[in-house]
Amino acid sequence: MKPKCIIFDEATAMLDPSGRKEVMKTIKRLNKEENITTLHITHFMEEAVEADRVIVMDKGRKLLEGTPREVFSKIDLLRKIGLDVPCMTELSSLLKEEGLNISSDILTVDEMVMKLCQL
Repeated sequence: MKPKCIIFDEATAMLDPSGRKEVMKTIKRLNKEENITTLHITHFMEEAVEADRVIVMDKGRKLLEGTPREVFSKIDLLRKIGLDVPCMTELSSLLKEEGLNISSDILTVDEMVMKLCQL
């Protein structure tokens, strides 16, 4: 079977880190190599960072939609509805609050390392 779209609902929940990584690798491969649209429902923000588009739902309604960078820049709103932000986004926001000249929209460890090395 080669469906046009597959919905993954909390596909990595209760998996260890290596299992989670393998599932995410498979989801990406299906999307990029097999050209299958993948809809990934997750509470793991580090997984959402890798999406082309993120939609945040609250009480059955769409609250935010955009690229991961656009969506995760709304830290206060996400916290208000009980969601976390990626760890590096949280760290960059805290560093900026402490006066470090760093953008507050960093999503990944690699981005953080690059930004800190440029300071």
